[in-house]
Amino acid sequence: MREVIRLSLTLAVVGIISASMLTSIHGVTAPIIAERQEAEYRQALELYFSDFDRFETEQLDDDYFDLLYNSSGKLIGIMSTIQQQGYDGYITYNLAVDSEGTILGLLIVSHTETPGLGDVITTAVYQEQFVGKSFKDPITAGEDVDIVSGATVSTSAMINSIRRVIGFIAVNYLGQESETIDITQVPNGTYQGSASGLCGPITVQVKVTDGMIISIEVLEQSETPTYFIESYPLIPDQIIAEQHFDIDTKTGATMSAEGIIAAVRAALSEKKEDQSGGEEDNESE
Repeated sequence: MREVIRLSLTLAVVGIISASMLTSIHGVTAPIIAERQEAEYRQALELYFSDFDRFETEQLDDDYFDLLYNSSGKLIGIMSTIQQQGYDGYITYNLAVDSEGTILGLLIVSHTETPGLGDVITTAVYQEQFVGKSFKDPITAGEDVDIVSGATVSTSAMINSIRRVIGFIAVNYLGQESETIDITQVPNGTYQGSASGLCGPITVQVKVTDGMIISIEVLEQSETPTYFIESYPLIPDQIIAEQHFDIDTKTGATMSAEGIIAAVRAALSEKKEDQSGGEEDNESE
């Protein structure tokens, strides 16, 4: 009995000492790491925006947007710091965009993606695909930029995130108008639309009656099942309840949630440009 107590006390003491040592080491290394990251970030700013004089930071949830100005006070670009869910955790990256909405560069700050597969996002070959593209480009996975076999989730997550971020920058900082859809003006009918999710296209069917969305059905999708179930039917239910698209997508499956919203918007947007008939005309098409 005494031996058991002695061993227990020894293990407890060792545990306390180990925890104290780790805390002390972290206290020493954390400022060094933070200082190094700050220096690397400053170098990135000077690389992409050599004539910047100052910047202002705006935060949206876990994302940061640095608005860079020259000595004359003119906005010359935006450097964003974004957190995106990848395959095996969060990917943090910087996206440099000039005042015309064109991507200047992409830097991976940190990630936990699979070595030899998902970490392809850190390579120059993968990152250079985005340089020169703007918010006007579709940046479609598998068409405009490549999805890497064996790293579909990691590469698709980056593609979809970059497309979302550059669109956000264009609307909120560069004066571009976002497309608005007045649901009350949509004729009665059933409409279909598609948009990119985390792992591929999401296709939905939307039914509108008397100026209201009454049902949203996902017809096709290739999302990760454990993630997708967190967005469907939660996101369609919110759209139907609130009758607009400005809803909370922080579901744990953000890209799937945003894909559903974008697909619904695409369905009703196509209606606005191409369709003018009622339900019978839409079904015949």
